[in-house]
Amino acid sequence: MKKNWVKTILNEQLHNIFQPILRVDQQLHATVDTYEMLMRDAAGNFPGTDFLTSLTTPGGNERWITISQASLKNTLMGHSQRKIYINIEPCQLDFASTWKFLSNIHQQYGAQVAIELTERRETLHDPEYLDHEITRLRRIGFELAIDDVCAGSNSYAFVARQLGTIHRIKLSLLLFKNEDQTTRQHFVDAWLTFAAEPQLDFVIEEIADRKLARRFAGNPTILQQGFY
Repeated sequence: MKKNWVKTILNEQLHNIFQPILRVDQQLHATVDTYEMLMRDAAGNFPGTDFLTSLTTPGGNERWITISQASLKNTLMGHSQRKIYINIEPCQLDFASTWKFLSNIHQQYGAQVAIELTERRETLHDPEYLDHEITRLRRIGFELAIDDVCAGSNSYAFVARQLGTIHRIKLSLLLFKNEDQTTRQHFVDAWLTFAAEPQLDFVIEEIADRKLARRFAGNPTILQQGFY
């Protein structure tokens, strides 16, 4: 299956791709729900720990803002039905420049841009560590997703505190690459049950092949990311 990615090259090193998040019916017919904006290097790979470390610095954060502004403009201009989730590392919310950027893009694009809060595996926090920032993002008007639930700082306790403010949670099957199929399915089922009562969107990432796509196809509460 050819991957339906929109790619915007912005310089020789870093650029964004836009990976579709899809609803998949029982016949494996997929329709785009939203896109996730993902940073890539010149070889098409995630830029790695040096890039993540750069986001803790004013200069690195400004570079991310510049690339992101151009990517959103190129991708959303003339496409009013597209909706993009952009990744925000918690460390970026320490910079006034990030908040200015977020306010500007919400004013410009409204509900076409939503925020996905990532996790940092090397640092663990109390569940309430982002309460103020999440409230501020909601006051601006953003829809919010929490990435990689049950990994790093995005624990059950953290996610449970955010019910009522978030719209979407994402579970990556990559977390369970060393587990057997039954154990992996139990984790999926548990988070799917958790998401059902507050009616959260539930995205399963790292759908790597048709077999996995078929396993989760046809469930109206599940969105898939990775295979298509």
